[in-house]
Amino acid sequence: MAEGLARALDEMARRDVDVLVLGREGNARFVSEATRLWLAGTRPFAPGCVVVRETGAVHLLSVTDFGIPAEIPPARLYPMSWNPANIMGAVAGIPGVTGAHRIGVDGLTPLFEQLFTATFPNAQLVDGEAVMRAARRVKSAAAIERIRAAISVAEDALGAAVEALRPGVREVELKGVFEERMCQRGTTTPAFEGAFCVVDGDRPIRRLVSGRVIAAGDLVAMRAGVLLDGWEGSLARTRPCDAPTAEHRDRSSRWRDEWTLLVERCRSGVRVDDLRATEGASVHGVGLGYEGLEDGTALEPGMVIQLELGSNGVLGADTLLIGDGGTEVLTAFPHAAGGE
Repeated sequence: MAEGLARALDEMARRDVDVLVLGREGNARFVSEATRLWLAGTRPFAPGCVVVRETGAVHLLSVTDFGIPAEIPPARLYPMSWNPANIMGAVAGIPGVTGAHRIGVDGLTPLFEQLFTATFPNAQLVDGEAVMRAARRVKSAAAIERIRAAISVAEDALGAAVEALRPGVREVELKGVFEERMCQRGTTTPAFEGAFCVVDGDRPIRRLVSGRVIAAGDLVAMRAGVLLDGWEGSLARTRPCDAPTAEHRDRSSRWRDEWTLLVERCRSGVRVDDLRATEGASVHGVGLGYEGLEDGTALEPGMVIQLELGSNGVLGADTLLIGDGGTEVLTAFPHAAGGE
């Protein structure tokens, strides 16, 4: 049995959830290890994966067994349909689903809520995303290595964008350089919409890339990431166009002081909302794509988080592995250009 599925089944038993109906691809891949179409954006909820606690089986929405592990036979695949009622009929036909008393879902639309209620009138709908967050929170050694591999691709692609940073280049061209190198390294799926944006003084740092031409002396915030076989590698760095000025060095120095203190606080037992209390700071889980962390969640050994700080016109983000006695920074790309 795959480790991800075992963790999900254990969490289902702990929370007394009979069936999980999953629409988020990261959750589906965690329990199935299947490689299906992954989008870089959002899409409406649909029951794309079903986990049954009684049988320990995973069933997938798929019209082909390509990318589906051998442990999931074709009999456990159910077809797509333009009619949502047909999809719900296929889900209801899965052994162990019809008699379920508690069904966990990781998302819903009004239509599917009505269909669930009509199809399973005696079942209670519960928060399946909470089940999956608990199962995915602490990473295995194998998962950490796959995150490291994704980070390696993201760092190489960001390095290509930094090399392309010169007067006259447009923001959108830097994004193109990043994505071209990303594809050359074996993945075509960004973790999110990359941002390569000129910093305008003390204004909030933009996150939407434009056709703006970058001039000598501009400070450019770069935030980008990749999904390699579904696993996220991402980071953020800020670089000057041409030689850094005294102002750039001053901004970088003040940011680095804040950043050092913030990273030092990322230890087991510290609550996520305590980190977010720092102005300009954000934190979320990293694994099979973005993993949400609610306020009140305490860091624990084995968690992998993305820590970001935007301050003094400088943006930086690293991926951190929380350990028993300290924190390991998994991203190695330098925060400052050589000589700063």
